[in-house]
Amino acid sequence: MCRRGFGNKIQIDSIDELTGGTFNTTYRITFANQAKTILRVAPLHAADTAWQDIFLMRSEHAMQPYFAPVAALMPKTLLVDFTRQLIDRDYMFQTFLEGERWDDAWEELTPEENNILWNQFGHITKQIHDVRGESFGLPRPGFQFERWSQTIIDRLERTLYAATELQLDVTDLAHILELVRAHPHQLDEIQTPRLLHGDLWLFNLLITRGEDGPEIVGVLDADRAWWGDPMADWTMFILAHAEPEEGHAHFWQAYGQMEDTQGARFRKTVYDGMHAATALVWSVRNHDDGTVKRAYGTLREVAEALPSLF
Repeated sequence: MCRRGFGNKIQIDSIDELTGGTFNTTYRITFANQAKTILRVAPLHAADTAWQDIFLMRSEHAMQPYFAPVAALMPKTLLVDFTRQLIDRDYMFQTFLEGERWDDAWEELTPEENNILWNQFGHITKQIHDVRGESFGLPRPGFQFERWSQTIIDRLERTLYAATELQLDVTDLAHILELVRAHPHQLDEIQTPRLLHGDLWLFNLLITRGEDGPEIVGVLDADRAWWGDPMADWTMFILAHAEPEEGHAHFWQAYGQMEDTQGARFRKTVYDGMHAATALVWSVRNHDDGTVKRAYGTLREVAEALPSLF
């Protein structure tokens, strides 16, 4: 694989598997000249692979050009190989970024230092969300839709199917889907698809610490990127449901406040249900009982709140 990417004369000094990821297998490769690269290898597709996890690496490759506003912070692709000629998996080589994950450094930083990073985080997220697309949904080979309501309904339907296959209680999720199908117009107030990272949080941000304060120097793992309403991005869901942090205000100061209309409140509530349902399926498969309980609670809250927001 290295010879295919860098030539037959390449000499490898060391290969280290990196931890912390939940899907791809990732290695840091150091060559004899001390240059470093990252090798990411996608897993084999199995019968139980979640619908949103199929062809993640191909989606990331398709979406990379749209992250141009923050390209200086993202790894550059050196080789992407979808031929399955060498191994029966997709893989890519990317440039190695120096830095440490923000969530690893969080407790060692002062509140003031973390607030600086929250401000930078808000600015970066706004730059991503300002990119406009042509259709809603996932890049090919995923699913594209002309209307935003179609995109959300499709996601809810697929998640409901997955939850049913796991023999979970889907009463609230089925009710949410029924309400959204009956009232799509407030979702369709969103007319312009915007770029969503899909998985941007502290564990996917690299930072450095300098005399002038900490700085975000890396944005990782955009393989769950899609097109839609910025308020539907996973980042916004976590901001609303994570433990209250002083830093959140610094994020919003840099990002700008979202609109507060009845339509916006309806959409936000639907997105809460969508993300909670996804978290429910994931946490059951990964035996995370705490998240299962919280997800069920959020689904109940959403199902009860939506009728008052039509």
